[in-house]
Amino acid sequence: MPPGRAVVGPDGVLPDPEIVARVAWLERFYDLVFVACVGRFADKLGVTQHLPHVLSVLVWPIGLWMAWLLVTLRLNRFPDEGWLTRGIVIAQLLAMTVAAAAALSVTLADNRAGVVATAVLGLCVSALYLTIPRRAVAHRGLVAVPVVGSAAVSAAALLSLVLPRAATVALGTVVGLAFLAGVFGRFLPRLARLRPVDPRRAGDRYCQLFLILMGLSFLKVAFATSAKYGVEYLVVAVAFAAGIALWSIYVDGVLPLGFPAPPARQRTWIVAQLVLAVGITVAAAEVTALPPSTTGRVTVTGAVLEGGSFAAVMTGFAVLALTAQHPQPRLAYARCCAGLAMAAVTVVAAVAGGLNDRTLSGVLAAFVIAAAVADRLLRDRPPDDEVPGPRASWQARTRDG
Repeated sequence: MPPGRAVVGPDGVLPDPEIVARVAWLERFYDLVFVACVGRFADKLGVTQHLPHVLSVLVWPIGLWMAWLLVTLRLNRFPDEGWLTRGIVIAQLLAMTVAAAAALSVTLADNRAGVVATAVLGLCVSALYLTIPRRAVAHRGLVAVPVVGSAAVSAAALLSLVLPRAATVALGTVVGLAFLAGVFGRFLPRLARLRPVDPRRAGDRYCQLFLILMGLSFLKVAFATSAKYGVEYLVVAVAFAAGIALWSIYVDGVLPLGFPAPPARQRTWIVAQLVLAVGITVAAAEVTALPPSTTGRVTVTGAVLEGGSFAAVMTGFAVLALTAQHPQPRLAYARCCAGLAMAAVTVVAAVAGGLNDRTLSGVLAAFVIAAAVADRLLRDRPPDDEVPGPRASWQARTRDG
């Protein structure tokens, strides 16, 4: 066996109860800072509906989620609570906070500070993987993607300070897409094979992040007040019901199915988690965009962002049902139908025009609640392979006399 390679059990997981049970305080604090920073960019999303602004804001939650994922993988797969590791994580937290505060500020100096902080964020990710103890890695090529990719993202961020805007966009797009392809196409499958982790711990980590992000997003909807009407109690009630519905789908219809063991399905499962995180953040941001337009009517951009994000969330739920350790195609089909219904409503709202923004939000929330009810009914039914067919029923009656 190569030195440093993990010894796995029959299920392909690490039989190490200390690693499974331990969640460091710094990890929990990292989750809170990450969610707060994502919320900051969600606030900026509703400032204007111009497409360049929307695209630039949407890149940030995806980038922050990638940083969170790589740090979480590093701390979970290669446990190390030394002072060097803690120092790097704390520096990264500071850089993430500065980037969230300054990246979309109104002053040029703040924008530059946000770019520098983003570069430091990437360099901290590289440093975390460079400091993995040599004995913990089967071969150093395993960590090449996060080290080189994060450094390349940092270099692209710094070059944006001197390059023209068009060149900055092109460079950032190429580097970002290459980094995503490297992480999901090469790094994650190899990490899952060479350094697996207990599925309960992996599922709990994603669950914690999802619940915090979803809870704060929908509390944001509840706390939003209208300049004319103050607290909109109907909006609060509907947002609360939709939040409970999404919570039910995830906690009762995702986690019990289990974290997938095969590396390829793990990768797809994690991509679906990214869709959920960004989708729920965008949905909450669009619901609380006050005013959504100068007339209070749905704009094309607003309808696509709000309805499309809800449809993407239901599609992510469907993928989670198919890629889990115990797949449930029936749940996946129902969730896809809900996503298609939301997409149809979105198209109608974008094409027809003139629809009230609150009406669109209410219809989408109703679909979410209906999807949660259908999810519960389907989960209460036995799986297809456990339902006795006519022949099995006849044989049972014959056997019983």
